[in-house]
Amino acid sequence: MTKIISIWGKGGVGKSTCASSLAYLLSKKGFRVLLLTTDFVPTISRIFDVRDKGLINVPGSENLFIYELSPDDVSDLWKQRFGDEVYEVISSFLPVNKDIIDYIARAPGIPDEFMLYVLYELYVENKFDYIIWDLPAAGDALKLLWIEREFYSHLGDAAKMYLKLKGFLQRLKSKESKSPLKLINEWRELADGIFTMLKSKNHRALIITTLDDLSVEVTKHIINELEGFQINIDGLIINMVWPDSSELAKLFNNRLKMQEANLNKIKEIASRLNKDYIIIPLLNFQTINNNILEMIGREMSPFVY
Repeated sequence: MTKIISIWGKGGVGKSTCASSLAYLLSKKGFRVLLLTTDFVPTISRIFDVRDKGLINVPGSENLFIYELSPDDVSDLWKQRFGDEVYEVISSFLPVNKDIIDYIARAPGIPDEFMLYVLYELYVENKFDYIIWDLPAAGDALKLLWIEREFYSHLGDAAKMYLKLKGFLQRLKSKESKSPLKLINEWRELADGIFTMLKSKNHRALIITTLDDLSVEVTKHIINELEGFQINIDGLIINMVWPDSSELAKLFNNRLKMQEANLNKIKEIASRLNKDYIIIPLLNFQTINNNILEMIGREMSPFVY
């Protein structure tokens, strides 16, 4: 059975890099691996220098596949899979036309939730030994679970309401079609299947953290939430730990050279666009407080109207 390893953490801690490295390692060991991202900021395709979207076999690696979609792609796929069913249920209650499906497909949370369905379908198909799941930043990732749980609980209420109105609705509807009650129950079974997958022994969560205060606090929050959802946590990866002083000097020398080159590129872009730019220096602070916010705010004041 396919095993899922999910990668959690706050933004900027290196989730995509760690997920890509793990996927590459497993593929080199002979496992058939899918690296799936539910983050709509394209990252893994850049890491592997792949231009196409969708399910792609990474060039030069017969065992490694990546799956990355844009929000528009996800909306189109959602309409193909659920559009007619959702319209069937809604039109049982309200006099609406099919244009409403285009609106729903782009509603907040729908594209994100559909990626959970994509993950579930790939898991059930059992075509891969491992699915490495690269999640978005912690807040958006946890929102997926909360929305899914709320959706599951509300489907029960929807089914009860439909049963109460069933006789009236049947008199209103003259066309032969699948029962909205049956569709609601099918969606509930699907939501239940997704949670069963996430809580199963075939799914393990890895949490990526750096050693700044905010990342540690976010890590503690993720752990509490995942434990609340009864999702197995395999371990923690502590990323971007500073090396010893000699290696640190070499590292910063290389970064200073890269910074200078890229700073010139940004200046050229600003000049071409005839736009102002400001430079905010790297500040030495452990936690963000009002003084830090005021200091950065002063630097940004030229953009205040």
